[in-house]
Amino acid sequence: MSPDVFLAPSGFTGWGRLFGGQVIAQALMAAARTVDPTQLPHSLHAYYVRQGEEPAPVVYEVQRIRDGRSFSTRQVVASQANGAILNLIASFHAPEPSEERDSFSLPADTPHPEQLIDDEGPLFFQSRPVRDRFGMATLAWMRTQPEIHGELGDDPIFNACALAYLSDEHLLGAALSGHSLIGNWDKLMTASLDHALWFHRPVRVSDWHCFVLEGQGMADARGLSIAKVFDADGVHVATATQEALVRLRR
Repeated sequence: MSPDVFLAPSGFTGWGRLFGGQVIAQALMAAARTVDPTQLPHSLHAYYVRQGEEPAPVVYEVQRIRDGRSFSTRQVVASQANGAILNLIASFHAPEPSEERDSFSLPADTPHPEQLIDDEGPLFFQSRPVRDRFGMATLAWMRTQPEIHGELGDDPIFNACALAYLSDEHLLGAALSGHSLIGNWDKLMTASLDHALWFHRPVRVSDWHCFVLEGQGMADARGLSIAKVFDADGVHVATATQEALVRLRR
């Protein structure tokens, strides 16, 4: 087998389908293993091709698009027996000194995670959301579960992959914001179409991070959402976007 082909297990949720964040995180890790370790993930763009099935493992085939002194690019196709389930392109950047400034900050009235309660679910992280009247999260504090799974440590690539895993939660719901049939799940069919993530600063995902979520409108049966990610000090560390398919059930 090629050194740029990786086999990874599926996390079991009981849903019968793979959590999209798992496939994105594993694809990013596969790409990172083919890049000089001095270069770190700075962005990824992924398309969900078809639904992944659990508990089947996933094959990740990495294509080396470019290796540069500052930036490297990789494409990853994730597949199961029925064909491709995800196509991802990731870019890596060697950290360098620069001017820093922020255009966004965590709203002053944001509740602390200690003021909120955990969502119950089978995924490998904690999520403490604030929800609107339709049950959609408008913000959510999230982290891995160090008490259960241990500390992730300070490895920047592992933490970037863990953030990619978390980033797939809640964005689909935010994309539905304002839809006239929101909450009528017997009438709506929804699915994630694509996902993008930019890493602005290093993260340590065993610590709480706040995802501030916002729907960006809807047209042609597709809704767009964005999440700005802040650390516990209110520093803007990442941005995620996702487009969702939203159509009437046939």
